[in-house]
Amino acid sequence: RTETPGAPPPGAPSLPEGADTTDLDVRRISDVPRAPVLERAFSVTSQVYRVRWTVDARKLKSSDREAVSPLFELSFTQAVQFKMVIRPKTVHELRGGASFKKAKGKGSVEMRCLERVSSTVNPVVTFRIAVGSGHGNGEPARGPVKHDFSDRAICGLPDDIKEWDFAKHVDPETQTFVVCLEILSGAAAAAAIPLS
Repeated sequence: RTETPGAPPPGAPSLPEGADTTDLDVRRISDVPRAPVLERAFSVTSQVYRVRWTVDARKLKSSDREAVSPLFELSFTQAVQFKMVIRPKTVHELRGGASFKKAKGKGSVEMRCLERVSSTVNPVVTFRIAVGSGHGNGEPARGPVKHDFSDRAICGLPDDIKEWDFAKHVDPETQTFVVCLEILSGAAAAAAIPLS
């Protein structure tokens, strides 16, 4: 399913032609916050399930301490809900030292399990993470990382490769960047040498 930023959802109310718009609050499209876009696709050939999250670059200038994707599900012995989380690089330990604004567009990506799952569900995921502008000119995927979400609900890349320069990947036209989570399965997961 693909969601388009700025487009009204199907069946959304609209004004009839010739309606009086004098009392309406009309704002420029650039003033309207864009909803995060999540695209999901599975490649039968590579056995990779990709979750692409298009992030509004205005987040990188905010004092926020994290950005969270819309939820997506992965199937084990049952469906389990996840989200991606972007965290800014910690610049200093004082108040505001872990904000996107202070980090100047640098940070990390983590995968968060939203449910408490037992080991009987076997919630083991082998994944890679990539960041880009959405036009195919991003950095290569980093990883793979193999993680059991029954042990810990959140996991990212190892410390030595976890930092991304998100600002470097902002598309100047759309003012967005893309985070791609690649879930490896089958032969791709078996062939992957997990990072420690």
